[in-house]
Amino acid sequence: MPPSIATRQMSLALMGAIIVQLAAALWGRRLLGAEHAPAAMMLAYLVLPSLAAILWLWFAAVWREQDGWSRLGFVWIERRWLLRAVGLGLASLPALMLVTAITNPIFGPARNPPLPFSGAAAWNQPSYLLMMLLGIVVLAPLIEEMIFRGLLFGWLRRHLGLWQAAALAALGHAILHFDLGAMPGLFTLFLFLAWIYEYSQSLWVPAVIHSVHNFIALQLPQS
Repeated sequence: MPPSIATRQMSLALMGAIIVQLAAALWGRRLLGAEHAPAAMMLAYLVLPSLAAILWLWFAAVWREQDGWSRLGFVWIERRWLLRAVGLGLASLPALMLVTAITNPIFGPARNPPLPFSGAAAWNQPSYLLMMLLGIVVLAPLIEEMIFRGLLFGWLRRHLGLWQAAALAALGHAILHFDLGAMPGLFTLFLFLAWIYEYSQSLWVPAVIHSVHNFIALQLPQS
């Protein structure tokens, strides 16, 4: 069973992280004029909200505890787990695409998130590339794993069996992507991330898988 924080701390940290991200995005858009500049858009809508949520989680659930980060799930991993996580991240995108293709007749096609530049074109836009990699590849997977595996799944796991807790956390995570066609694939991925978190006992493992998955997904052409 993975580590988890207390119920009161979990609720405060979870709700606060969501509210802080929305507030930071609105503030960033107003301050940076994010609707005009691609790099500013990524900074306002991804980088700043993710950083704000991480700071909130530190304030709400970590700094008061001697082992706060460990209780949130960030336990040191061995090199073999890091290599496994990279390999699983590479394999996760084809698996997600297969599930999406199989469920397409029922749920419809998945929509790629609209970005100003594709991953390939971004290499010619240094400031945008930096914000995209920092936001989508580093910070977004990190904060999502904190919220949905570290907080929500970790708490649910104290009260439910592995697959019940994993399914509820994965369902909530998939729904918040607001893409019906992508939901079966995302649900499957997030279900797996909860299982690998339980198996590895470290949040770094699903975070690395999620990060590698996002990086590979960015290289695909936008539809």
